[in-house]
Amino acid sequence: MFIRFWTLNFINEADREWLSRTGEMIDGNDHNMPEQGKYNAGQKIVFWGSALCILILVISGLILWRSMFDFPVVLVRLAAVAHAAAAVLMIIMIIVHVYAAIWTRGTIRAMWYGTVTRAWAKQHHRAWYRQETGK
Repeated sequence: MFIRFWTLNFINEADREWLSRTGEMIDGNDHNMPEQGKYNAGQKIVFWGSALCILILVISGLILWRSMFDFPVVLVRLAAVAHAAAAVLMIIMIIVHVYAAIWTRGTIRAMWYGTVTRAWAKQHHRAWYRQETGK
């Protein structure tokens, strides 16, 4: 999935502006947010954060797999801390992501069925809406 979606998740100037104005969105004024493509800045942060956490989990997990490898005890202990920290960070990101999805009307439908209405796409991801519809 990383290979399929990484090019869609580069952070650009519109994403940085979107992140700087998240307070407006939290206050319920999401109509004037900067235009976003298929994924908004929050989704892109979850993507890159998940990719990094998964990489840390795999590397530290291999180090912790003591029956296959013989690493120094200090490295194994550091790997255990890194493994736990990456897992906690990933769990927090997922909780925040789910909370944001519940909070934004229409998003649960998108996650459940994989589709959104035209009105939802136009309001939340205008650049992507224009790209897909030509409007």
